[in-house]
Amino acid sequence: MAGPTPSPEEREIILRDKAAREGLTVPDEVIGYIAQHRYTDQALKSALINLSAYAYRKQQPITLSMAEYVLEGVRPSTTATAVVAEEDTIEETPETSETLSQYPMPSFLTGYGSTLSEELDAREAAAVAPTEVPEYEHLNDEDIAALTAVEPIHPAEVPELAEEFPEPPIAEPEPGPTEASTLFAENAELSAAYQEVVKLNEEDMLEEELEEDEHHPLHSPEHTLVGTQSQPEARPSELGADVYFAPMATEQKRSLVERAGAALERAGLAGVVSPGDFVAIKIHCGEAGNTAFVSPIYVRKVVQLVKELGGRPFLTDANTLYSGQRANAVDHTECALHNGFSYATVEAPFIVADGLHGRDFIDVRVDGKHCPTVRIGSAAVEADAMVVISHVKGHGVAGFGGAVKNVGMGLGSRSAKQRMHSDVQPMVEAAKCTRCNRCVQWCPVQAITIDDSMGAARIDYSTCYGCGECVAACNTDAIAISLETDPNVMQEKMVEHAAGVARAKRNKMIYLSFLTNITPECDCWRYSDAPLVPDIGLMASRDMVAIDQAAYDLIVQAVGNVGSRAEDMGAGVDKFTKIHGTDGTRVISYGEEFGLGTRRYTLHEIG
Repeated sequence: MAGPTPSPEEREIILRDKAAREGLTVPDEVIGYIAQHRYTDQALKSALINLSAYAYRKQQPITLSMAEYVLEGVRPSTTATAVVAEEDTIEETPETSETLSQYPMPSFLTGYGSTLSEELDAREAAAVAPTEVPEYEHLNDEDIAALTAVEPIHPAEVPELAEEFPEPPIAEPEPGPTEASTLFAENAELSAAYQEVVKLNEEDMLEEELEEDEHHPLHSPEHTLVGTQSQPEARPSELGADVYFAPMATEQKRSLVERAGAALERAGLAGVVSPGDFVAIKIHCGEAGNTAFVSPIYVRKVVQLVKELGGRPFLTDANTLYSGQRANAVDHTECALHNGFSYATVEAPFIVADGLHGRDFIDVRVDGKHCPTVRIGSAAVEADAMVVISHVKGHGVAGFGGAVKNVGMGLGSRSAKQRMHSDVQPMVEAAKCTRCNRCVQWCPVQAITIDDSMGAARIDYSTCYGCGECVAACNTDAIAISLETDPNVMQEKMVEHAAGVARAKRNKMIYLSFLTNITPECDCWRYSDAPLVPDIGLMASRDMVAIDQAAYDLIVQAVGNVGSRAEDMGAGVDKFTKIHGTDGTRVISYGEEFGLGTRRYTLHEIG
């Protein structure tokens, strides 16, 4: 029986020990990357062997971009907005020959000499590129793979080495050795890395075409603001944050559900979820009648991944301020069940974050310019980790809704939502008031009394500070909700509430955003309007600001759908601003200013 999975810290220790024994120079960021994506002792060692073999063969230093390519097959996309990590390439010249010697042959390859390397080069050079042969145009993917594959090599296959190496050399000195035959014949990752060599020229040509095509969806204006990195695992600030993008189209015929899981794993889900963690999965189950919310089938995939890492997941969202089917925990739960978020469907329970009436919250200090403290649903605060699943779309007041809005507005209690929506104090409609006294009991500053002469509750505005507790308390909607506010102020308040959630989680958060059914309004409406642009795909990241910026950029560069409110809007038009008259990017720029993340990002495409 396999032992317990090592913790991230233990995995890094294993990797550093292995690198030291092999005499390898491995940067800390690469150690951290491998530890996030490999979980067992054997997998960690195998990853390091693969990476060192590739570095030796290419005579390049081990870098993070090399690790992503060799271990995960991720080639950074070249975009205008994103600062893309480039692999360092060292050209062998008399001046650099001494430098090249610092990348020694790993011990597990010692004895193969240059003969093996020459044989590999010969086999790669002989591999057929189907695109160069007209007769091969009709072949399917399996036929092409067979033609382009570079067969794994064992030293015994090379005549000069057959007698010297009748048996595979031992790769590990400790018990349970890894044989060279395993490295080349059974290790699909290394074989895949070698096979990719024959396709590099073709892919480089494609990247050059994308660079020249200014209308390609991955191009948009450059962002210059540099913010504070909110996640210690994020890339260096000059490169921005990592955003993993799965477009709707897939050359590998992988479902979007599968690629959603792959995006989360590559973004670092294992660094967020620890065994035994209560993991809140923030969703929006959609108002009754809405059809654009993220489907439960994707949520189930996230639940399964969390459980595989030893987490205890539950779905959550906070009650709404407006009167609908999600204003209290009972109706909210029924709405979630009716829209498909049952335990039988997603394999996790739905728990309303702020309780029965929306009063179960925790004050979190953020020291914002609008809110010194914010009221966040207690279940969201008390969870050990969080996966935020967002449906990217428009919003009538804020203009744009992405990860920051999903966290800030979505997990704020009902009184917090009132504070975000309104800068004025609530009003009592005497005709609806039953003088039940609930608002009097719930007012935190005793600003409400029952006025017998009015036959209704009365608010002392010299004492009231607009917290919205009375709005949440009233069962008859006698206390009116004011939704009038400065859109920029509202967006800034959302950021400050999102910061309350992030600080409570201490960086144990990850984001999965869907750029599908991109409607002009949010999912709180009882209907869904025509999507503004064609479906784009999905994204995952550890940075909520970067993922929102990347999503906004791709939507701006998309062409409006015929029959939608963006029908006449071409690539480069800010759809949300033109439709709602509000600059929806304030939530992104203020999020960076407030330290939630960075607007600079590196976009990695997942096929």
